[in-house]
Amino acid sequence: MEHLYYIPSGKIPVKGLIISLLSAVVLTLILSILYIALQWFIPFIYFNFFITLGLGIGVALSQHIALSTGKIRNIKYGYLLSILCGLLACYAQWALFISLLNEADGSLGGIWVRSSFNLNGFWMVFTHPQLLFQSLIPLNKAGTFMLKHNTVSGGLLWFIWAVEALIIIGLPILLSGVGKASMPFSELNNSWMEERELDGKLKPVVNKEELIAELGRGNFKILKDFLPAQNADDNYATVRIYESPNDPERYLTITNINHTINKKGESKKTEQTILEYFRITDPRF
Repeated sequence: MEHLYYIPSGKIPVKGLIISLLSAVVLTLILSILYIALQWFIPFIYFNFFITLGLGIGVALSQHIALSTGKIRNIKYGYLLSILCGLLACYAQWALFISLLNEADGSLGGIWVRSSFNLNGFWMVFTHPQLLFQSLIPLNKAGTFMLKHNTVSGGLLWFIWAVEALIIIGLPILLSGVGKASMPFSELNNSWMEERELDGKLKPVVNKEELIAELGRGNFKILKDFLPAQNADDNYATVRIYESPNDPERYLTITNINHTINKKGESKKTEQTILEYFRITDPRF
């Protein structure tokens, strides 16, 4: 029985493995440096939350780029790479932070002091984990920033650090499930399939099971029954086609889109994926 949905081949090219690892590691290290630079010069707890969120998303995007460049079609490897990059980002930013403190002029106590980057110092901390972990306890006691004129330290600071680590490590893992490794790839052309949106807006899909049953029987003409959409400015569905030149394998994704107005009079757009990477069995479609 043929599969109704796209299933990645699971292939990991040797060249792609090397490319993906190198690119993911380099991009992750660059993001970690940028993260600490922003935290060092803007020690504001509320801003730090957003740049931590940005680092987590950035690591996920770097992994996406690495998998795309390496042509990796293995979801398990994608998860492993996301775990590796998340841990590396968390560890590297701490190593850089500790090395900057070692080069700092003065004491912390919630007040940021002038420092300079020392590559040898960073490499020493990075390659000697015991130095990093030994520094955390006195650093936690001293505190690293101020909140309402009070230095944040102790249990609250441990909690904040734990949340930061969870975001940096967890976000790439969560996003890897919908990452590049799961997207349609043309084995015939050895390239990722091109994506295009079908012309016209469809009526929103109400009965998902009925639509799946019809498409599963090869009845792709049923999609014409959804054309055109009524009130296309508010509620409609879109169809995206994934294909590659001369490759008979094609897939589609159907998404319901809904526009609503909130209490403030602002327009809010919500998307619901109805089908994702469904195999097109009708060559006439």
